[in-house]
Amino acid sequence: MTIEKVLYLPSGRIFLLRTDSGYLIECTEMRDVAVDGKEHFEVRTSQDPHVIWKHLVPFEDKWLLTVSTQFGCTFNCKFCSVANLLYKGNLTQSEIEEQIEAIIINTPYVNVSRKVKIGFARMGEPACNLKAVLGAIVRLPDISYGLRKAFTWLPCFNTILPAQFAEKTIEEVIRVKEEEYKGFLHFQISCNSTDEQQRKELFGGANVMSIADVVNSINKYSITNRTVTLNFIVMQDVEVSVKKLIDMGLNKDKFTVKLIPLNATDSAVKNSLETYANYNNYEKLQELGQRFNEAGIPTVIDAIARCEEAGLCCGQLAQVFA
Repeated sequence: MTIEKVLYLPSGRIFLLRTDSGYLIECTEMRDVAVDGKEHFEVRTSQDPHVIWKHLVPFEDKWLLTVSTQFGCTFNCKFCSVANLLYKGNLTQSEIEEQIEAIIINTPYVNVSRKVKIGFARMGEPACNLKAVLGAIVRLPDISYGLRKAFTWLPCFNTILPAQFAEKTIEEVIRVKEEEYKGFLHFQISCNSTDEQQRKELFGGANVMSIADVVNSINKYSITNRTVTLNFIVMQDVEVSVKKLIDMGLNKDKFTVKLIPLNATDSAVKNSLETYANYNNYEKLQELGQRFNEAGIPTVIDAIARCEEAGLCCGQLAQVFA
């Protein structure tokens, strides 16, 4: 696996790696953009990278990595640019780990970081490559990659939970979360709507586990430290109902809801998807989050800095340079 290109954003870098089979995959290293405080509006809306640089979370405190798990993706989600790439199967565990190594050995300031959150969801659906992905997650603390000290790793497993793999994925991810990471693994399930028909349409017709079944399944497990996240990319005319989640029996000690704007991807534009809130009306997302909080559901809202939006979307750059 070789580095084909390294592309820069104000908050980090996107690596395009050429695999031995000739396929281009993406992985990234980033820092969080701090959007809270008095500069909140400026950080969200500015097109000036200098504004972003001034408001990055210190690298020493938190470093964000993402790696790919498949050559393309088996699914055709309407909001995701990976759907436009040719699917060529699963990456091996070694190929997943090679991406981590490529990022680390090409980051000269790497040894000052203390906490590293790593997402296995740049390109691909990790539930379709469960053994290799969890194998890489379990090995993280034991692989030095030439580091002078160990990181505190926070793995992040993001999935749409395809129905045919759903129960096995939940069982195995929670086992690794609780046994290998003492609860400190971020398990995030993409929901995007509380209307199951809308969910299916947004996921390109994919047969995914219903949110009600997700809630019923995870409610049976012991969940410590990090709760399971139900992630909603909030879009115009797409239902996100507090009442429905409560009626499903969502356990407020085991789940968190996350609300984020829709990235303006080429796929989203092609499929006429629009975000519910964005840079200039972010208060709408805050108001929705407040409704969840008032119902006692732990809720996180996130923002997308305007000048970061284009390059952050999964699969966009692999399309351009493929």
